[in-house]
Amino acid sequence: MKRLPTLLALAAVLCAPVLVHADAPLPIQADTDGVTGAWNITGQVEGFPVTVRCDFQRHGDAVGGVCHDDGTGAAHMISSGSVRGDKITWSYKRRFLLAMFEPQYHGQIVGESMKGDISVAGHSGAFTADRD
Repeated sequence: MKRLPTLLALAAVLCAPVLVHADAPLPIQADTDGVTGAWNITGQVEGFPVTVRCDFQRHGDAVGGVCHDDGTGAAHMISSGSVRGDKITWSYKRRFLLAMFEPQYHGQIVGESMKGDISVAGHSGAFTADRD
């Protein structure tokens, strides 16, 4: 008689997937990724304005995607990026006249906004960003 509850429990576990209707929608999971998506970034480096829109894709601790210059619309693929807790870093290569530069961003995400520092070619500045 002790086997009957065990057999019923086993039958319930084995039959549970059959009881879910094939057309039933899957439950929606909350978006816990505070990085992925479009961000509008504004800042300055040594008095020069920086305005880009970055579309981030998170893959574990790595961050990829593309950043577009606001003025020219030029696309710059993110060459390196990472996220650790609320800290994010990324960089991309961009050409200005005949020179190639690689701005480095180091930021902190706070909800739907971000702030941090930019460094490029020995110069530095600050940025803020908001999720688009």
